[in-house]
Amino acid sequence: MKRLSELTIEDLRGAPVWRYEGGSGAAAMVSPAKRATLSQSDDEIYLAATNFELFDGTGHVGFCFPADDSGLDYLQPAIVTGSGQVNFWFDAPVSDKELERQWQLLGKSEAEILPATFRCLIPVDGRTVTGRIHRVETAGALSVAGLAPPTLESAGAEEAEAERVPTARPVQARRDTGPVEKRTARRRKAEMEVEFTQDGMPATGVIGDLSPRGMFVRSSRIPGTGPNLRLTVNLPNGRKLVLTGKVVRTVLGRSAKSTSGFGLRIAGDSPEYDELLLRLRNKPSQ
Repeated sequence: MKRLSELTIEDLRGAPVWRYEGGSGAAAMVSPAKRATLSQSDDEIYLAATNFELFDGTGHVGFCFPADDSGLDYLQPAIVTGSGQVNFWFDAPVSDKELERQWQLLGKSEAEILPATFRCLIPVDGRTVTGRIHRVETAGALSVAGLAPPTLESAGAEEAEAERVPTARPVQARRDTGPVEKRTARRRKAEMEVEFTQDGMPATGVIGDLSPRGMFVRSSRIPGTGPNLRLTVNLPNGRKLVLTGKVVRTVLGRSAKSTSGFGLRIAGDSPEYDELLLRLRNKPSQ
């Protein structure tokens, strides 16, 4: 077991899959797992070795959390270098100085790095998770339109496979006509209170946003990532919506500007949840 922030290229080569053991930020811990495939139905959270191709065509090795690819905040792709990790998702606001420091780990400018593509080396439910990163994202970037899921989509079917796989060489065409993002999992703002139980004690939170696959709940009480969580949503009309899901990420606010909470992936089908999303989608903008 070791700190996620200390994971090396040699670690990923020796064990392409690592299990998340708990903790947040610099305290997050992972351990190697003997897995050749992953699934969205896994009861635990895993990261997997991932290949990256930067805008200038150079290739790098890193990891992502591929089970839920509905947004950069769930995938959390990171490049691993000999001097540290280069992250593209931050829970809290990040300064230009901090970004410049991590670009220096690659010896490149941001213009040489982004947009970048990535390809997870471990299949999830039989498919390869790929993506395109246009910019660094933070929790504050979540909006009504939501973060676009970074799945790649090429203009022509015959070019699809070539576009998805990093080539480790410059592709001039990307400078003019990059792949189009598919916005299949837009997030919707929703300020609704929720109730759940943590360690046998009642707890509450507020939904920050929802997507077809789950939600982010702001709360000072953070449930574990073990068994499924039963959560009750207090709807505006006085009704209650009971959901079951899996905690797939946790955020511990480290300052007044950052918010504690957890990401919940909904288990199974819920017509009532789908109806709630539809109502929010059709709600006029304020």
